[in-house]
Amino acid sequence: MDAGVIALLVAAVGVAGTLLAPITTTWVGSRARLQEFELQQRAEQAKRHFEEAQQNLERRRETYVVLNSAVRRYRILMMEDVHVLRSGGPLDEGGAIEAARLEFQDVYAQAQMLIPDSVLGPCHEVRVALADARKGIAALHEESELDQEKWQGVHAEVMQVWDLIGVMQEAMRQDLGITASGMSGRPGGQLPYVPDPSLPAQHQLLSREDEPRPRQDRP
Repeated sequence: MDAGVIALLVAAVGVAGTLLAPITTTWVGSRARLQEFELQQRAEQAKRHFEEAQQNLERRRETYVVLNSAVRRYRILMMEDVHVLRSGGPLDEGGAIEAARLEFQDVYAQAQMLIPDSVLGPCHEVRVALADARKGIAALHEESELDQEKWQGVHAEVMQVWDLIGVMQEAMRQDLGITASGMSGRPGGQLPYVPDPSLPAQHQLLSREDEPRPRQDRP
């Protein structure tokens, strides 16, 4: 190839490089800024998702606390009615237990719109069991004379609600990511007994006495 042609090509390449350098620099800079913007957007989106997840978790935690308290209070008062029937006393059907029932129904209705199916299922089982036990108490109350066998059946039915409450509590803890260490000795993984300050002292004592005791493993 002629030396003049080579020199011309070299000059053309140099000129092209000089002309394209600003364009290339601008493109590279724009690309870098775009990537930085996309990374920032992804980081902000991830942050928003994390904050929303935390808010949802906190809302579920608050719902579980209220729902668990309402269930325990309703069941405790129901067990008191069972003992009142045995002693032959009158039932206060429109008093504290009715207020507890309405409170539980209200909390449960709100929880239906918030909690996952894995927790809603056990909650529904507790709700059905409480409703059935309430019907059994009402039927026993209408009897002219107390039938001890029927009373024992109603008492056992109300007692068995504790097992379902334990299953419900376990589902709640699992949803919240709380480990159940130290719960193996309690039926159904129930939480340790904590007196409800909103209940009279006799209700607190009754709830403690009527909780199922852990079974002792035989050697």
